Amino acid sequence: MIDLRLGFKIYDNDWFLKYGMTPEQTADELAGMGATFVIAQSRYLPMQDSAVESQVREPGGRYENLDDFAFRNALGDRGIAYFGCLNICFDPALAAAHPELLPIDQFGKTEEKQDWYIGLPPDRQENLSHTKAMLERAVPALDPDGIHLGFVRWPGFWEIWLPDIDRGKMPDYCYSPQTLRRFCEEAKVDLPVTEPVEAARIIAERYRREWRDWKCGVTVDAIGQMRKAVQARRPGTAIAINTLPFFRSDFKDAVEEVFGQDIARLSEVVDVFEVMSYHQILRRDSKWPAQIGTDIKSRTTREVICTLQAKALYLEGMHAGRGRSSTISPDEFAHAVEELEKSVVDGMCVFTFSQILDMRDTDQGRRIVDRLRGFRRN
Repeated sequence: MIDLRLGFKIYDNDWFLKYGMTPEQTADELAGMGATFVIAQSRYLPMQDSAVESQVREPGGRYENLDDFAFRNALGDRGIAYFGCLNICFDPALAAAHPELLPIDQFGKTEEKQDWYIGLPPDRQENLSHTKAMLERAVPALDPDGIHLGFVRWPGFWEIWLPDIDRGKMPDYCYSPQTLRRFCEEAKVDLPVTEPVEAARIIAERYRREWRDWKCGVTVDAIGQMRKAVQARRPGTAIAINTLPFFRSDFKDAVEEVFGQDIARLSEVVDVFEVMSYHQILRRDSKWPAQIGTDIKSRTTREVICTLQAKALYLEGMHAGRGRSSTISPDEFAHAVEELEKSVVDGMCVFTFSQILDMRDTDQGRRIVDRLRGFRRN
């Protein structure tokens, strides 16, 4: 059983490239903060840039000396579980090379990049085969305690779904011919598969429930393929996923109808639901992470952890002027931790470890680390 009390997302290699720390020094730092698990990228499972810079800009030089297995072993020696992290339906390089895989929304528009985000639907077998092959190579090499699957949903830049948006104006994917054909065949319905706007209208009027259930089923199947590939090489490896932080009542059940994440059905293939409860990004208060985590826990018998932001994000460019707070104070962070501590969720995670390293010698950083270190210690 993995101890999910307190984890850190390590979405870059700053501990090695920026701070020059060894695997053992980094593991000691994490242990000193009270960590019981990490969710980490690696040379076997590299990550692309998202809300934080993750991609290695200069793959040569010092990066060539990065030993992910030594890091994984150093963590294990200190009782810290290791989740290897792989993004599934987010691969900008693959999307650029294969634009035919991009989704189409209910307005007939092919998806375009928004800020850093461009997603692929979970029914694109070309993408799934590519990611599955990466897992088949990485799992024997890393021997991870778990695999964390990111972006396992239907496309959509969920971070801009703020409380005052109009769902009807947001893109809802995917009405491409290849997806509509699959739906028609499996749901036994007839649609004009080459006319996305008309197909979307008919689905909304006649087949809304069938469409929702089918989309959710496709998400389950995609994760099931990854689970099978992982466990064929390391039986018993836990599967965790990025989980959208929405109540079913938010935006009239967009979490299932638009994004295709049905927590009950996903419980067939998921061991740990990692809830991206980023309250500052979504313009919520510090009580909200525990509230959404509790709601998701009520929909599954699997384990649920909530991830908190260490730093305010989405403040510039297209995100400017949307009413987000520009800071997360130590008191605000501590209150969010306190609410999680009292809740039924199984643990918490911090986004990200590098941001904690950046502020560890400041008063703010010390206060945050002190609060984390005491999380559910009594």
